[in-house]
Amino acid sequence: MTHGFSSLSPFGNYALCLAWGLSLFGVLAGIYAGRSHSRAWLHSVTNSTIAVGICAVVSLVVLAIGFATDDYSVQYIWQFSNRDMDLIYKITAIWGGMDGSMLLWAGMLAVMGALVAWNSRKQSRLLMPWVLAVINSSSMFFLTITLFLTNPFRYIRADFIPPDGNGLNPLLQNPYMAVHPPTLYLGFTTLSVPFAFCMGALLSGQISNEWIRLTRRWTLIGWGFLTAGIVLGGHWAYLELGWGGFWAWDPVENSSFLPWLTATAFLHSVMVQERKNMLKIWNIWLVTLTYGLTVFGTFLTRSGVVQSVHAFASTDIGWVFLVYLAFLFLLTAGMIWYRRAELRSERKIESVLSRESAFLVNNLIFLSITFAVFWGVMFPVFSEWLGDKKSIGQPFFNAINVPLFLLMILMMGVGPLIAWRKADPKRLLNTLIWPLLGGLALALVLVWGGVPGFYPPLAYGLCFFVLLAIGVEMHRGLRVQRAASGENGSLVGDTGVMLRSHRSRYGGYLVHVGVLVVSVAITASMAHKTEQEFTLLPGESFEIGRYLITLDGMKEIENPNYVALHADATVTIAKSGKFDTVLSPELRRYKRSQETTTEVALRMSLRDDLYLILAGVAEDGNRAAMKVFINPLQVWLWFGALIMLAGTVVVILPGAQQTVTVAEVSDATERA
Repeated sequence: MTHGFSSLSPFGNYALCLAWGLSLFGVLAGIYAGRSHSRAWLHSVTNSTIAVGICAVVSLVVLAIGFATDDYSVQYIWQFSNRDMDLIYKITAIWGGMDGSMLLWAGMLAVMGALVAWNSRKQSRLLMPWVLAVINSSSMFFLTITLFLTNPFRYIRADFIPPDGNGLNPLLQNPYMAVHPPTLYLGFTTLSVPFAFCMGALLSGQISNEWIRLTRRWTLIGWGFLTAGIVLGGHWAYLELGWGGFWAWDPVENSSFLPWLTATAFLHSVMVQERKNMLKIWNIWLVTLTYGLTVFGTFLTRSGVVQSVHAFASTDIGWVFLVYLAFLFLLTAGMIWYRRAELRSERKIESVLSRESAFLVNNLIFLSITFAVFWGVMFPVFSEWLGDKKSIGQPFFNAINVPLFLLMILMMGVGPLIAWRKADPKRLLNTLIWPLLGGLALALVLVWGGVPGFYPPLAYGLCFFVLLAIGVEMHRGLRVQRAASGENGSLVGDTGVMLRSHRSRYGGYLVHVGVLVVSVAITASMAHKTEQEFTLLPGESFEIGRYLITLDGMKEIENPNYVALHADATVTIAKSGKFDTVLSPELRRYKRSQETTTEVALRMSLRDDLYLILAGVAEDGNRAAMKVFINPLQVWLWFGALIMLAGTVVVILPGAQQTVTVAEVSDATERA
């Protein structure tokens, strides 16, 4: 380490202080600009908000330089880095602990605010001062915690610089941890923008649907990042934790899943407000709940109230988040009451059998899952308050949420085919009959073929039903397209025109297809998983499923950062004896922390994953203790997530049109 680089650390702290001061100015000046309608003050707020983002980025860059140059005069760098770590893990260590993760969160939030401010010149001068004031208040809250409570630039001692650091948690020394937390944080912080616009609309009195239009892409981008972050976290758990699964209903996993659920509900229900001017108060609460749950997730991971492999060390800052959450919900409740006359719905749901009702049922399902997950996360805390701490595991979450998710899949197929306002029952039944029969037929075939259990055949049947329903909707759309143009071109050409003309809607259907693929993969990998523990001498074999695993040998490998017990195993197809692959699992012990991790050997295929773990050496010292999983269709979970993200990108792309649905056009045509 050179002292020249260490001198940069104070600049990171100075930038953090300046960001905090500018965010305070942004709050006060934004309120004044909103009340006075001053163009000059709005210009000042815009510039200061952009400056907050720049200062926060400077602070992050300075911390990254400190990690890269081994500046152990800084306590946080000494605590989470050491010289033997690869550069990628030194950068990853920025968010490996409490202090750096809070700086990353505050920095990303400030950057989102800067982007909103940059585009504010094109938007309403009555709305934007209040929006920027709210965004700056969010930035100020997280900057306050970062600067005064979890400052990552604190020095160890002025007269002593340690020669080396403690090092990063071995579980976090994985390439996925370089992208999973930042992606998740991008989702969290981007979802603060719809909340800011919502509060800005309430504070300014601009309670039209304009704030929804202005935040549609922000919401979709935040939802997309959150989806990607959750999936990347699941993939990290699958590869790193060595338990053969990807989701354990862990409290910290759930803390990111909760805002995803409410954001998904909002993306669906907001369409009712745009088309029918209904559910205004409902959508305000969904936006607030989504942002509040991102803050709640931060509270869970940093307060020590729950135990998790993902959580940071217990601290005494949890109460700050709870106070902030209480303020958010009280502010929302107060503003809704104050604006209650303007927020009154212009229409009512006319029929249970309508698109509006379907969206409402969809929302209630999402919120039911949200409540069930929240209750499961907090039950140990509540029970401890009552003097008898109890925990809730996977059986509870699965028992409650599996039926709700299956109901959600059913609504994915039924909802898009129902007309707005009031559907004709006979016409709806005629539309749904073939998809329903197709789904039922597949479920019965699977039961007849020996697929065990009640839920797996039902899940596969429902997914097939929804896929057929999407096909029916696309076929109807093609008919309407051809009827409107009066021409019958080629099938491929007409389909291309239809997809381009209604890109937003069919992008949404692509997301739904991704959800179906994910659902099938989750069902198969969890319901039909095979696992076995065994020991082998070199040269011995073990047969499981269609595979024969032969241990070739074991050896020790030394790395500057760890020592590993390495095994090589040849995999062949049991029936034919055909060579398949060589798997090389490891058991690592890290020198600095003396912690042990398992490095999984994984062979992925479209059919199944072969997942091999080296658990250690048996008591005789010669036999390798191993555990193997066969997870059917596991890889389709990751493919399905990519399809979901591709559909999200299609909807976000400029030029995607919000058009009337095929069901609505068909109904109008038949009535005419």
